[in-house]
Amino acid sequence: MALTSLLPTEFDALRTDFTPRWERYHRYHTLDGERRRIPAHGERANATLPGTDTKLFFLLTYPKTNSLQQPQAASFGLSPTRVSRLAGPLLGVLNQALAARHLLPVRDGAPLAQRLAAYPDQVFTCDGVARGIPRNVDRAGQEAEYSAKKKSTP
Repeated sequence: MALTSLLPTEFDALRTDFTPRWERYHRYHTLDGERRRIPAHGERANATLPGTDTKLFFLLTYPKTNSLQQPQAASFGLSPTRVSRLAGPLLGVLNQALAARHLLPVRDGAPLAQRLAAYPDQVFTCDGVARGIPRNVDRAGQEAEYSAKKKSTP
């Protein structure tokens, strides 16, 4: 859960939608997103990310380490360039699976408020790291508190 934000049962449920979509995509496209001349009938034995569960895990951990592709590359034995090239096509398939489950991120606050109001338990957790910095609203106060200049100490 710390790596994907999903419980094992939620991961398995998402995998049931992701797997057929990925197999359909992989049949006609390479991992680099290029169209195949001859449709593939299965995954190669030496696949970069073997199995749809590995691909889904790769995708779900990717947004948490997206600021640096190096941790993702090191975790899966890939180069950072390969991480970047794999993420695009795989994220497209993941978005299709999330859309099928009506789980795409809400981009507007009003629909989000409507969806959250339907839940009986009104306690929610936020899985994020970006937090606002409380700053003094007074301009002079901001300059005094957050100046990059070194202050002389008496």
